[in-house]
Amino acid sequence: MKMYIAVLDGVPDHMVPVLVAHAVLGAHMAFEDKYLYTQWLKHSFKKVVVRVNQKEFDKITKLDTDVYLAHENTTLGGAKSCAVVLPQERPEVFNVLHFAKLWSPK
Repeated sequence: MKMYIAVLDGVPDHMVPVLVAHAVLGAHMAFEDKYLYTQWLKHSFKKVVVRVNQKEFDKITKLDTDVYLAHENTTLGGAKSCAVVLPQERPEVFNVLHFAKLWSPK
């Protein structure tokens, strides 16, 4: 099981660590009572950060699972720009995440 953290490609690199930290903490509070999340927390704790474009981000927000959306007020006009997806037993069913590129600085 992996937690996917998708960051919109318009977010400046210097803001990504702060955005991801806030997003994961918010997701933890939102998901803490979910069975899949507690299993991931206890047995896996694997996570991956990916960079996505707006079209991919929009697909992620509409996935058939829980998705926590986060933003930074000073970035992209405060628009949602980070999506944390509830860890899944079979994440490959979400092709948009499975084939997303790993985040790295531009």
